[in-house]
Amino acid sequence: MNFFIKQQGQGKPLILLHGWGFNGEIWNTIAAELSQQWTVYQVDLPGHGRSPMSEYRLPTLVEQLATDLPQKAVWIGWSLGGLLALAMARWQPASVRALVLVASSPRFVTAADWPHAMPPSVLEHFAQQLQHDTMGTLHRFLALQVKGSQAARQQLRTLQALLKQTGVPQSEALQAGLTLLQNTDLRSELLQIRSPALLCLGGHDTLVPAAMGKDCQQWWPALHKVCIKPAAHIPFLSHPELFMPILQDFLSQ
Repeated sequence: MNFFIKQQGQGKPLILLHGWGFNGEIWNTIAAELSQQWTVYQVDLPGHGRSPMSEYRLPTLVEQLATDLPQKAVWIGWSLGGLLALAMARWQPASVRALVLVASSPRFVTAADWPHAMPPSVLEHFAQQLQHDTMGTLHRFLALQVKGSQAARQQLRTLQALLKQTGVPQSEALQAGLTLLQNTDLRSELLQIRSPALLCLGGHDTLVPAAMGKDCQQWWPALHKVCIKPAAHIPFLSHPELFMPILQDFLSQ
């Protein structure tokens, strides 16, 4: 077993992958609701939560996830977790029955033909700060995740409490995650993905701008896209009353 995995519920398998700086516990409320119909697996990525640190290359992570988790599962990935779920659908298609990407992207930094993303300098700055101030860097990243949301202060307090409760990831894992976000570009792989896929974006997200959805569909026309207009980067936490019906409708199909 390469990862710590929390399992609950009964039914077909559904896997939840968290984003940078957190662990599987961020899905607790969603997982409890989904577990009424699904067997839910909340994964702690390497160096996060209760998972030991291991190699952080994308092919290795995909191979390890395929080994530790059931086949023909629904994969739901938030932010960095969505990047991993995309890679799973591309390189381990037998593992992925359907794919849900939440505030995620096949490429997290801008390019000449990819304007709706973070400037590379943002992640470079975080990587530099991380070397001498892990907690300060994490708290600044939390503030970016809620920026623009209608209840940003309340959401920031929720995230800060969650981080305190679940523990800070290993700094090596945080650096490795930033490197993945900086250097991964899966756009050319999108047309090879055969599983049904939903992309859920936040209208006020500054990390993965909602306009990215249209860019993504140009590379991947079969992708189903929705936007939760009042949400920022964590729509399942900030607006569960809007997010869950969208998710349940997709899963019911």
